[in-house]
Amino acid sequence: MKHNVTTLSNGLRVVTAEMTEAFSATVAVNVGVGSRYEQLDSNNGVSHFLEHLLFKGTKKRPSTKIISEQIDAVGGWNNAYTSNEQTCYYVKLPYQHVELGVDILSDMIRNPLFDPDEIDRERGVVLEEMNLYRDDPASYVNRLTPSLLWPGHPLEYEVLGQEKVIQTITREAIREYEKSHYVAASMVVTAAGRVKHDEVVKLVEKYMGDMAGERTEKPVPVTGVLGGKRIASLAKDTAQTHLNISTVAYPYLHPDDATSKIITTILGRGLSSRLFVNVREVKGLAYSVTATQENFVDTGEFAVYAGVNISKTPDAIKAIIEELQTIATQPVDAAELDKAKNQIRGGLQMAMESNSAVADRMGTQLILLNRLRSVEETLSEIDAVTSDDILRVAGEMLSPGRLRLGIIAPDPKPGVAAFEEAVTAKAS
Repeated sequence: MKHNVTTLSNGLRVVTAEMTEAFSATVAVNVGVGSRYEQLDSNNGVSHFLEHLLFKGTKKRPSTKIISEQIDAVGGWNNAYTSNEQTCYYVKLPYQHVELGVDILSDMIRNPLFDPDEIDRERGVVLEEMNLYRDDPASYVNRLTPSLLWPGHPLEYEVLGQEKVIQTITREAIREYEKSHYVAASMVVTAAGRVKHDEVVKLVEKYMGDMAGERTEKPVPVTGVLGGKRIASLAKDTAQTHLNISTVAYPYLHPDDATSKIITTILGRGLSSRLFVNVREVKGLAYSVTATQENFVDTGEFAVYAGVNISKTPDAIKAIIEELQTIATQPVDAAELDKAKNQIRGGLQMAMESNSAVADRMGTQLILLNRLRSVEETLSEIDAVTSDDILRVAGEMLSPGRLRLGIIAPDPKPGVAAFEEAVTAKAS
């Protein structure tokens, strides 16, 4: 799969991947702005709110229905997402209709109506999205720990934002935010599937080539991590205890990032992972238990999530921490290391069969890292990881003093006490 990149005269970058066997194409626009660009009390949530509003109509297509109908009419679909560091708008459609995709996405981004009635209507939609999210403790528990990992930094903000901001932020403030961040130099247009690079570049030049604006604002860098507070708890009437044991991991491009991904895979990826086998299958302490990792441009997060029987919460916490310390102190044998490498290799290779995944990978890399990393480069770093690397990185990353707990339960106190006891015992 060949990648091509062209930078237009206005600074907008266009990247494509030609997948000749595909019958479809994904077109996306990645914008380098997310919740870490926001201010907690004045506009936290505006990036995500703006994402919603760009679907509410343009001068050329003055309603959500018209935008959706034009994509539905060719058998395509579109969506968007907002994260801490970027916002992405994308459409997947038959390859013959790539121009329609570029046209609609550029129109949404360049010509939003920001109709006052639609803005007020969408406030209610976003507030209900917040309520839905907070009513799901398995998801919401993951939002308890960022304030423990990056205290006082915008990475601790919720992407959905603050209720009071969504209720009160003005149309003018939203427009000003959009004008400041939705500029050519902070955007990447991606296309993957049955596409031709030169043809896509011509389309982007046609629809977005006269955009102006230089990127002026950069995100606040992460300078301090892991403050003194180690636990965030929420008492809630739930049928299970939901918990997140997390720590600061590594940013994109860090020399130890590949090793941390191997550690995460061994611990909690799949039904044969250590956590799933030992915590669920052998000890019967949890229904769901997984390990995940997330990268940012200057930091990262490792996390273990578990949904456990309320009465077994202390035992589950101790068992999870035991597994974290085992991988930090006992060498991983060659067979388990090879298995983890093959899991990552296979997952990435299979994902690259999807032009949507390819487009998202390319756009994310260019907007956040200003470079493309090939699949081969990523896999070579994974292949180079040794058992000694795992001991060294796990010993650092999973040190008991670095662990933080988020917990939601009818009574979090037994889990809190078990966590305090376990990390104190391991540290000593």
